[in-house]
Amino acid sequence: MRSSAILGALAAAAALCAACTPGAIPPPRPAVDAARIVDAIKTGEVHWNADWAAKDPVKIADHYAPGAIVMNPGAPAMAGEAAYQAGIRQLLEDDGFTLTFVSDKVDVAASGDQAVSHGTWKATGTDPKTRAVTTSTGSFVTLYKPQADGAWKAVWDIATPGPAPSIGAAMTGAATAKAPQ
Repeated sequence: MRSSAILGALAAAAALCAACTPGAIPPPRPAVDAARIVDAIKTGEVHWNADWAAKDPVKIADHYAPGAIVMNPGAPAMAGEAAYQAGIRQLLEDDGFTLTFVSDKVDVAASGDQAVSHGTWKATGTDPKTRAVTTSTGSFVTLYKPQADGAWKAVWDIATPGPAPSIGAAMTGAATAKAPQ
């Protein structure tokens, strides 16, 4: 009986020592540079706006990660590259269509493996029935993840319609968030 207890204690000690060997404990993760990530996302959003202004569907779609989910007001959710490219092309069939957006907040996860952007958008288009120019505004939330090449791309892009601060006010930092009513 005593030899069993000794063998048990030795086994427990061996297990403890194995857990303490180098390589058993992962090295500490490098510190997350949240400011660098926020800057990368904000810069990417400036380029994304420029791609919308240029009406380049390939470049617009390139801001989404493979398999991204895009949810726009009044439209079914689009999942995957083929779906959101088709949605972008359909929007751009309207020569009067424009879209601008600006984030007013970007939060980076403590792990540095995702970030979320929130802001306002403004779209202008032509009503297909009346041919009148229409303008709509709203807010958005976009979840970004880093890709293998280091680029931050949208994996979830959700836009909601409704009253929102003017795009100009948001760009100057004068916008204030309102609670939903």
